[in-house]
Amino acid sequence: MGGFTVDPGEVAGFAERILTASQEFGDEMLLAQEQFPAPLAAFGDTPTAGLAYDACQSATEAVMTAAGALHAVLEGDADRLYLVAFSTQQTDDEASGLMGGLFGGST
Repeated sequence: MGGFTVDPGEVAGFAERILTASQEFGDEMLLAQEQFPAPLAAFGDTPTAGLAYDACQSATEAVMTAAGALHAVLEGDADRLYLVAFSTQQTDDEASGLMGGLFGGST
């Protein structure tokens, strides 16, 4: 039966990179919100300019909703990775204590 190892430090480092990416993504989302939708004047003065503007607003809202959901997923993933790193380290520490006790060593 095969096994695997987990390096808590590597997992925590990965979590940190994910959290940083999430924060950068969130900052970019805020900048994008300031830029869109384009002003109504950008759609010209044709009879359908208002419809084009409304469509742009709707699309912008949909994109920002999806981006917000992605941002939340990234933050949640970082939190869960930190939890894996902590739990793995705690398990390693407990196992080390048990092994020390079995062999008469101290922890």
